[in-house]
Amino acid sequence: MLTAQQLRAVIQQNMPFKRALSILKDDWQTINDNNPLARQLMTVDDLQFALALQSLQTEHQFADTNDYASVMAFVHSHQTDFASGGREFLLRRFK
Repeated sequence: MLTAQQLRAVIQQNMPFKRALSILKDDWQTINDNNPLARQLMTVDDLQFALALQSLQTEHQFADTNDYASVMAFVHSHQTDFASGGREFLLRRFK
C-alpha cells in the first residue's frame, strides 16, 4: 500500500516516483544521466517506494523479496549504486 506522500508522488510524477520507477525498470543509469554533476545513489526511501509500487502492479518487478537469489542478483548488479543502508534494507529478511 502506498503512503499519502507516495501516492502524491505518483500523481505528480515527481522525482521520487521517477527514482522508484527506474529501480522497477532496472534502469538506474537514467537517474545518473539526468544529473551529470553528481552520482545518484539508491536510498532506502527509493527502495521502499519501488517495493510499494511493485506490490501494486506486475508489469515491472526488480526483485522477488522472498527469494534470496533474486535479491542477491539485484544487489550484485547494483552494488555501487546503494546509499548507506540500501543493501542491508534489501537483505534484512534473510538475516
